[in-house]
Amino acid sequence: MDLNLVGLNHKTAPIEIREKFVFSHDMLSHVLKDLKLKTGAEALILSTCNRTEIYFKVKDPNEIYQWLATFNKIKFTELKKYLYTFSNQDCYVHACKVASGLDSMLIGETQIFGQMKQASQIAQLSGVQGKYINTFFQDVFKTAKEVRTKTQIGSSATTIASCALAIAKKIFGEINQTQVMFVGAGDISEMCAKYFQKYQPKKISIANRSFEKGEALAKKVNGEACLIGEIYDQLHNYDVLISSTASQLPIIGLGVIEQALKKRKHRPIMLVDLAIPRDIESEVSKLDDVFLYTLDDLVNIAQQGLTNRQGATKKATQIIEHQAKDFYNKTRQIKNTPTIRLLRNQFEKIALAEAEKAKKSIKIGSSSDEVINKLISNLTKKFLHGPTKAIRENEQDFETNSLIKKIYNIKEEKK
Repeated sequence: MDLNLVGLNHKTAPIEIREKFVFSHDMLSHVLKDLKLKTGAEALILSTCNRTEIYFKVKDPNEIYQWLATFNKIKFTELKKYLYTFSNQDCYVHACKVASGLDSMLIGETQIFGQMKQASQIAQLSGVQGKYINTFFQDVFKTAKEVRTKTQIGSSATTIASCALAIAKKIFGEINQTQVMFVGAGDISEMCAKYFQKYQPKKISIANRSFEKGEALAKKVNGEACLIGEIYDQLHNYDVLISSTASQLPIIGLGVIEQALKKRKHRPIMLVDLAIPRDIESEVSKLDDVFLYTLDDLVNIAQQGLTNRQGATKKATQIIEHQAKDFYNKTRQIKNTPTIRLLRNQFEKIALAEAEKAKKSIKIGSSSDEVINKLISNLTKKFLHGPTKAIRENEQDFETNSLIKKIYNIKEEKK
């Protein structure tokens, strides 16, 4: 049974499609169990704001494709144009590129590695991953670490935070004259808040559903904390708002921004929506004095500065392809071990039987030369009986003859 992958990402699907397929960590275990129940597959699901990928082993891959469409209430005929698929060695290469940041929106980013490890842990705890997929991903993680160690793929990485900061500078000038609010207190918000803090904004605030978690991040960046519900009355005080929550619905609507602009007397406001599904209603972009950027917008800007990492990308790809061949060679060897064991046992059984005959012949007085010659003749006949029969029965079968020559390392005699 092959290992397969089906997925969609920032290269194949626009943001309005990707956001429909985001599985939060809270629901991932339930989703995996539903997949197992409906298809019987061993599987792992990687779901981030930029991609959703299912790695699976199942007899009929079409069952997975149909499940994905049905679970997300979309026709498969509509969904398939956004999907990509890989199998076996190609699947390994792709997984390594993802884990090492080669396939990310921002080449070299490191967050995806942790997200993949977490996906593997959830699949394992859910009892859905299976032994082979677990082994597969442990090898993928090892290769991704090697890529990070032996190449410069992660050096001077252009981050979402640096792009947002550069845009804010163009709009407002010096950052130390701006007030910045971060909505959400997860990894992305923390990364951005710490980055902005280096440039000493006049004020940093963290708005979060859990006040304790928001306060913990606020202390790290010398900021203040508030609940998300409070931002609607405070938004007009802030020049930059960067939002990254796990909400399945927008939390900042058109009306909220309109009210904030009135109170700001139409001074510009910069909104950065890093969430998928999106936190800010897209209609907000039509308002005057609003600069709204999505994750895809920032990535397009960031990609312009990535050409200097082409050499590192090439070297990383070479490492991954080499490791992919090595992994699948080992996999084939493991799969063939039972056959090798049966072959060895059969030959040992024949050899032992003939050795017993030889011992008996020596005991009754047969000469050693006669016994050895008889032993050699019998072993040769019995060891070659199967291959000889196959050749005679398949005289015109080029593949059978070539395989036997390869197995026995037979060289054509020069005339």
